[in-house]
Amino acid sequence: MNNKQEIKKKSLQRLGICILLIIIINIISSKVFVRIDLTDDKHFSLTDFTKEYLKKLQGEVMVRVYLDGESLPIAYKRMKDEIKNKLDEFKIYGGQKIDYMFINPTESDKKEVRFGIFKQLHELGLHPVEIDNQTQEKTTKTMIFPCAVVCYTLEGKTGQDNHDTTLIREIGLNLLKAPSKTAETDEQNIFNSLETLEYEIINAIFRLSQIEKPKIAFIEGHGEAQEENLIDISTALSDYYDVRRGTLNTQPEILQNFSALIITKPTKPFSEDEKFVLDNYIMGGGNVLWLIDATSASMDSLQANGVSAVMQMPTNLDDMLFTYGARLNADIIRDLQCAPIGLTVAGYNNQPQIKLFPWDYFPVVLSRTKNPITKHLDYLICHFAGTIDTVGTNKPIKKTILLESGKYSKIMSTPFALNFEQINVTQDPNDFNKPFQKIAVLLEGSFESAFSERKGRTIGGKFYSVNQNSQFSKQIVVSDGDIILNDISPKGEPYPLGFDRNSQNTFKGNKEFIINAVNYLCGNEELLSIRLKEMKVRILDKKLAQKERSFWSFLNVALPILVISAFGFAIFMVRKQKYTKEN
Repeated sequence: MNNKQEIKKKSLQRLGICILLIIIINIISSKVFVRIDLTDDKHFSLTDFTKEYLKKLQGEVMVRVYLDGESLPIAYKRMKDEIKNKLDEFKIYGGQKIDYMFINPTESDKKEVRFGIFKQLHELGLHPVEIDNQTQEKTTKTMIFPCAVVCYTLEGKTGQDNHDTTLIREIGLNLLKAPSKTAETDEQNIFNSLETLEYEIINAIFRLSQIEKPKIAFIEGHGEAQEENLIDISTALSDYYDVRRGTLNTQPEILQNFSALIITKPTKPFSEDEKFVLDNYIMGGGNVLWLIDATSASMDSLQANGVSAVMQMPTNLDDMLFTYGARLNADIIRDLQCAPIGLTVAGYNNQPQIKLFPWDYFPVVLSRTKNPITKHLDYLICHFAGTIDTVGTNKPIKKTILLESGKYSKIMSTPFALNFEQINVTQDPNDFNKPFQKIAVLLEGSFESAFSERKGRTIGGKFYSVNQNSQFSKQIVVSDGDIILNDISPKGEPYPLGFDRNSQNTFKGNKEFIINAVNYLCGNEELLSIRLKEMKVRILDKKLAQKERSFWSFLNVALPILVISAFGFAIFMVRKQKYTKEN
């Protein structure tokens, strides 16, 4: 009897200790926030920038994901689960300021309701994807919407009367990356999309939450690109910045209010005064995106005359760029990975028709480098891009190659005659033996002044001294001024940036590259660094899975039962042996 009372007493003590430990652990866990991601690629973790940004978020965010329903294919169900997991992580750090919901846009039985949702999504630039849903019996077409709408709401008081105001903004996100040559399957495409999921969501929140936008400016006055050819990129950049246009005036200090300057395809030389103004801006820590054509190659002249003399473009910027660490060469890259051009040829019954020919002066580029600007960048198209050399031994300057030509490329040095004769000639890949020519280079650090040998210069009646070295500054030099330009339709309407009228393809990498480049120049490196995050792709081998389906199905059912049974039997034997000894 005493033994039973002793056993009962010990059991109650153990129970009390367990309850006390649980209470202590709960108290500690409520005070200390710890999350451990055991995956080797940190699959379930957010970057430090995202965590801190969400903690400091002022407004409220609602994410509506239009990817739901029982008819979703397996791959897209997994995509939905991954999106939900990521949004749960956002809620953990954003608290009550972050919320989300999943919506099936095809759920309603009423056609007008479904049409209304489709119309709203279309107006936000969101489009459905039609996929083949295969079963053992038949193949059906399924329309799904792998997209989301991020809505940002901020309440506050403004004006002299302190009126209550509510700011509501929203952005549509296509969560599925456009299929590209690098994605072999739908599953691969989904994995590529999930790699950038955190960036896409936090970037949307970042854009929506900006109240006072930094200023950037397109420089004019040297035959730069027309405003109509910059409409698309200007609109895209206006989501992040206050976009201005202007000339380099006689007051250099005005430029210090701008986070970055963009120089787009000048065709006339810069004066020494204007170069000094630019140099003064850079020495003060200013950032510049140089989009410079070093040659005069032009499709307009070629199509009008059938031949065009390609000469060096006199921009008078060579000495400045050389001092900063880059040299634009007066040449043009030819690349076998290229876009086509359309030429009029004789067709049936000698009727004229347009035929497409490869035009290796228009390289199609896919970045091979892993940095915040070009990681996950889609294909982009260049027009008459030249080569860039990185020069100088200034150690404080870090030089990073952003864009290069393909494996099969060659160089045409100026002067030379550009014509259409080559389109009828089969090109020998062995002749294209100058691979991976530099097209875009990032320079960052403390730059030496291009006017370091002078004491100063008088601009607008005021003397400005020369700063020998700059504060930390960033510059991106691109040897193709057309990379930023959108074409204009015959009706006078702008095409999207990257749209090629000949192939009817839109190279989305052009816009992505420019936006990323400007964001990097303006100090949003931490935001862009999220693009470097990688997920390890573990795609199921469908043939092997089908072959071993029965075995793994049996194992998944039988193994848990066997493990539980073995565990129960072991506990039973231990208890039996213990109480037998005590008795």
